Amino acid sequence: MAPTKNKDSWSISEKKFLHNKKITEKLKKAGFDIFLPQENQLTTAAETVKKELEIIDKSEFLIILLSDTRGIYLEAGYAKGIGKKVYAIKLPETREMSEWGYCWYDYVAENVDDLINYFLK
Repeated sequence: MAPTKNKDSWSISEKKFLHNKKITEKLKKAGFDIFLPQENQLTTAAETVKKELEIIDKSEFLIILLSDTRGIYLEAGYAKGIGKKVYAIKLPETREMSEWGYCWYDYVAENVDDLINYFLK
């Protein structure tokens, strides 16, 4: 059993959180119903992961922010594995992806506006 952690001890930096929040707000204004994991961390990592998987199960599709954080790739793989579409938004710190990497996503947007425009087509 994993040790219980204070949710603040494994949360992301304030700068990254504020950046993610800004993107989330823009998506919400465009009509997306967004679940931002950083706003919904539970007491343990295991509880948070369980909640995230429940949200993915109920979602029509998944939007991820490509970054230097590897955790989101687990959620993306889970979503693809259960047949959900996965859309990605590149962030400045996104590593260069190979053609193989792009194949995992239904669309990779250069930024949040690009993704919104993609859905408006």
